[in-house]
Amino acid sequence: MLKIITEGYPETNEVFLDEVTCTYIQEPDNTEDRDGDPQELTLSTRDGGGGKYLHIKTTGWSISDIDDLEVVINDFKKRFNDIT
Repeated sequence: MLKIITEGYPETNEVFLDEVTCTYIQEPDNTEDRDGDPQELTLSTRDGGGGKYLHIKTTGWSISDIDDLEVVINDFKKRFNDIT
């Protein structure tokens, strides 16, 4: 059976998972004068040679409750852990 690994070098019946990326999309912020483009928040894993770390990319992401950000981060964490 094939095994997915996240560290080391793959051997027989192993595949190395190098990166996980999730892009979350929400409606534009009502207070901005925008052309209707949705807001995007991309979370991904990267390995800079010293192990994996979290990379966050966005051009704008508005929240009214800090717990909403926790929901997104926990979702990404679950997806990454489900794969590894």
